[in-house]
Amino acid sequence: MTNEEVRELIEALEAEVNNGGFDQFFFNSAGDNSRSTIEALEMVGAKRTAEIVRRACARFPGGMPPEDRFTRQDALEEVSPESDVFERDDDAFLAYEEDLAGLVAAFEGT
Repeated sequence: MTNEEVRELIEALEAEVNNGGFDQFFFNSAGDNSRSTIEALEMVGAKRTAEIVRRACARFPGGMPPEDRFTRQDALEEVSPESDVFERDDDAFLAYEEDLAGLVAAFEGT
């Protein structure tokens, strides 16, 4: 995974979760890359944030949302029919216990 791909995955995660929570992240195309997003977070040293995303992903059957957007959207309807199952994960993410931008910048500088 290139530095640019790492940055783009983390930026997409932040944009979606900040705007509409994990429900929006999984609903939109950014959710296609859930597994890679976790890997990108781990690569930059954002272990706590990676764990939050992993926990949100684990709510799907099989422990990871489908990569196909439309299949994932159907699964999302079953996992979170009221769009509220991810509230604790949203709150944990939005607490920003890790400086994601700083971690990405340090990673890109290596």
